Amino acid sequence: MNRKTAWRVALTAVLGLTLTAGHAAAATSAPATRSSLTQPSDVAVPPPGSVWASWTHSPDELADLVPKARPSDVSSPRAIVTALHESLNGPQGKWNSDRLRSLVVPNVVFMSLGQSDAGATTISNNSLADFLQAVQDVHNQSGWYEYVTKVIDVSTVAKKGGELAIVHYAGTASTTPHGKPVEQGESQASLLFDGTRWWVVSDTW
Repeated sequence: MNRKTAWRVALTAVLGLTLTAGHAAAATSAPATRSSLTQPSDVAVPPPGSVWASWTHSPDELADLVPKARPSDVSSPRAIVTALHESLNGPQGKWNSDRLRSLVVPNVVFMSLGQSDAGATTISNNSLADFLQAVQDVHNQSGWYEYVTKVIDVSTVAKKGGELAIVHYAGTASTTPHGKPVEQGESQASLLFDGTRWWVVSDTW
């Protein structure tokens, strides 16, 4: 299976910016204009209740939305990235998605770079539902096993009682456990720590 077509996984970095005191004062004193409050007509609006709509949850509320995670899987950036790939593993046939879903926020982003037949760079994105189906489609054809072979770099930032992390790592995939690689490459994962456990926000390759 080609990782570009089976995983189609997209990672998006989410930037949190804090205004300086001077800028904050200017921002609060400046009158809001209608154009600044009106959403552009070409921006899609998620339906109410969608995971793509705006939401705020406590750690416990977020954990209740997914299958129960293994504590060792969500204990560190290295652990959760390793678990993310191992959660895809299994023989040909029915694949259980619970472990993967326990690791990621409901609106996780999976994205990858590719190339068109003409050689132009392409960007592919999959929703979690589409990604789960893509993994099952692979298991319908053969076994599939992914492993993180090297964590190249982990960058973390403490923030508001939690942490942000970017993990740069390398991995391989094969159709048998620890078999001859059919795919290999480098990826980056964006993670959040909620004070209790780590979450995968996005994965990109």
